[in-house]
Amino acid sequence: MWVILSLLFLPPASCIISLSGLQGQFTSLNYPQGYPSNIKQSWEIQVPDGYGIKLSFTHIDIETSPECAYDNLQILCDEASYPRICGSMSREQKKFQFPHEYHTSGNWMRVTFTSDFSNEERYTGFAAYYTAVDVNECEEANPCTHYCNNYIGGFHCSCRPSYFLQEDQRTCGVNCSGEVFTSFKGIITSPNYPNNYAENSKCQYKIEIEKGFEVILGFAEEFDVEGDPSISCTSDVLKVTSGRKEYGPFCGNEAPSIKKRLSNVVDITFNTDSQGEKKGWKIIYRSTAKQCPTNIMEHSFIKPKKEEYDYKDSVELHCENGFELYDIQRKQYYDSVVVRCQKDGTWNSNSFICTPVDCGRPVELENGYRSFTSTIYKTQNTYRCETPYYKLEGNAVFNCSENAEWVDATSGQLTLPKCEPVCGYCQLSSGLGRIFGGKKAGLGDLPWQVRLRVGSVMGGGALISDRWVLTAAHLFDNSRTPVHIYGGLIDLKKRSNQNTFHMQSLIIHPNYTKQVPNEQPNFNHDIALIMLKEKVRLGPNLSPVCLPEDVSLPEVQTLGYISGWGRTETHVIALILHYAQVPIVSMDECENVDYMGNNPFFTPNMICAGLPGVDSCQGDSGGPFVFQDSQEPHRHIVRGIVSFGPPNCGSYGVYTHVGNYLNWIETTMKQYESKEIEEVAR
Repeated sequence: MWVILSLLFLPPASCIISLSGLQGQFTSLNYPQGYPSNIKQSWEIQVPDGYGIKLSFTHIDIETSPECAYDNLQILCDEASYPRICGSMSREQKKFQFPHEYHTSGNWMRVTFTSDFSNEERYTGFAAYYTAVDVNECEEANPCTHYCNNYIGGFHCSCRPSYFLQEDQRTCGVNCSGEVFTSFKGIITSPNYPNNYAENSKCQYKIEIEKGFEVILGFAEEFDVEGDPSISCTSDVLKVTSGRKEYGPFCGNEAPSIKKRLSNVVDITFNTDSQGEKKGWKIIYRSTAKQCPTNIMEHSFIKPKKEEYDYKDSVELHCENGFELYDIQRKQYYDSVVVRCQKDGTWNSNSFICTPVDCGRPVELENGYRSFTSTIYKTQNTYRCETPYYKLEGNAVFNCSENAEWVDATSGQLTLPKCEPVCGYCQLSSGLGRIFGGKKAGLGDLPWQVRLRVGSVMGGGALISDRWVLTAAHLFDNSRTPVHIYGGLIDLKKRSNQNTFHMQSLIIHPNYTKQVPNEQPNFNHDIALIMLKEKVRLGPNLSPVCLPEDVSLPEVQTLGYISGWGRTETHVIALILHYAQVPIVSMDECENVDYMGNNPFFTPNMICAGLPGVDSCQGDSGGPFVFQDSQEPHRHIVRGIVSFGPPNCGSYGVYTHVGNYLNWIETTMKQYESKEIEEVAR
C-alpha cells in the first residue's frame, strides 16, 4: 500500500520535443482519446532568424482547477510568460475564454503541458499548430541609423552619400581612422572641420615620430564638441593617449590644454553618438628633443640644478646625506659621477644606486641589551638594562646617522648611556631580630652584605656599587693583606669562586689613625673603601646599598638594620648571616657604657645605636647600619659602619657616620676610576 502511495506522489515524468521549420502542428499525448495522468511534456518551437511565431489552438479540453493548479498548459517566449491555461474550449464552439492565438516577434517559443497524478474524468487534451510569420524590423525597432530596408526574413541598412556602413551592419559613419602622422609638426582635425562633424563616428589618429623626440600638442581656440565635461563627456568624446597616460575625455566649447610633453607616439580617438551638430576641433602639434627627468634616482641630486634637461646635457650625480653612490657593475663607491641625458630621455646611470650608509652593529652595553632590526641609515636602536638591578642613565634611543655612526636620538651626540647599578633594593621584610641572639637572614635579604677576612681578622662590609665596598678602617690595623672578600651568599660553608672577589686597591681615610695598644682608643674616621679588580654582576643575591644624600640622620629611636657573621649570644662565630633591627639612641648612652677602664674618644663622626641584648659584636666590624628610605620603602640607605663597642656585646654599639664622608667617598671613587681609565688608554 505504501509503495503505491509513494508512486502516486512522484513528480510527473518530463520530456522536450523540438519543432523547427516554417510551420507545424502538435497535440497532447493520446489526443483525442484522453491524456494520461502525471506527465509533463514540452514542445520547443524554433523558426529561422528574421521570423516571428504565431501559435493557434484548435481544441482545448483540460481539467479545470483554481488558477489551473492541477492540469495546465503554459506558454513561454522571449517577450512574455503567459498565464496557465485549463478548461474545455474549441474553435467550433467559438467560446474561447483565453486567446486562441499567441504571437512573438522572436524566433523561439516553448509550450509545456502538465497533468497531476489522477483525473476523475477523461479529458481529451489539446491540439495546436504554429506558423512562421515575417517581422518588419524597420517598423518595430528602427535598427538602422540612416535607412532601413525590410525583406522577408530580415532587413538591410544603407547610408547617405559620403557615409559607410560600419562593422555592425547598422551604424553609418565616416571614414576617419588609420591616418598616421610622421612629420615633426602638423595639423589634425575632426571630420569636415570647420563644418559639422558626422554622427556615429569612431575616428583614430596616430602621431608617430622618431625616438628621442617628444610631441608638444595644442588645441585651436575654436573647440566645439557635444557633451558636458562636468559629467565626464557622455555624448561625444575626444581622448589623447601617450604611453600609459590618458588625457581626457574632452568635450564642451572650451579648448583643453595639455601642458606636459608627450612621447614620440600619440594616439587620438574621437567617438560621436547619433545626435547633435557641432563643428569639432583642431589640433596643432610640434616636436622637440626628449627631456630627461630632473630626479635621476631615489635619494640623489644633480648639479647644476635646472628646470629642464635636454638630450646630450651632462650633470654631476650625487647622493643625499646618509647615502653612498655605488656602482653595481664595478662594485665600487664614488663621491659623485658625471652622467649624460640620452636620446631616449633617460640618463646613462643604470649601474648606479644610492645605498644607505651602514652604521654596523650598535655597541653593547655592559649589563644591558640592544634592540634593533637593521643597521642602515635612519634605523633605530633601543638600549635597555637588566632590571631591576640596573637602570639606564642617558637616552635609550640611538639612530643610525648620515655619518654612519649611532647617535643619541635627542642630542645627536655619540655618548652612550650606561647601565648603572640600582642601589638599596632587597627582599628583606621588617621584623625585630638580633645578631647577638638574632635572626638568620634569607638569601637576597641583604644583598649588599660582604664578608671580609684580613689575615686572621674577620669583618664585614657593604657593596655600594658594582665595584666598591665600604668598610671600617680598623680592620686593617695589623695587616692589609691578604684580603678575602665574599658576597652574594649567607652561608659561609657554601662560598665558591663565584662568590669570591679580589681587591685591587684599599683606600683608608687619610685622617684615620690605627689603634695603638695601651693608648686611649680613637676610632674617629673609621672608614675605608675597597676597589675590586672587576665589576661584580648584580642580581637578586648581590646588589649595592644606597649612600645617603646628605649628613642628616633619622630621628632618635628610628630603627635600622645591622648584619654580619659576628658572635651570637652563644659567643660562637656564626656561619649563617644574621641581622637585627636596632634604634638610633643618644650618644650619651654609648658614652655611659662600661668600657672596663679603656674609654674611647667620641666625636660627631659617630652614631650610637642599640638595645639591651641587641647589638653587633666582634666579627661584625665594618658591616653596614642600614635604614629604609622613608619616601621609598623598598630603597635602603647605609648610614653607619660598625666601628666599636664595649667589650661585652649585647648593649650599645658605635657606628661611623657615613653621611659625614660623602664627599671623600665620591671623590675617591672617581679619582681611582679615572686613573684606571688613563692607564688603560696608554
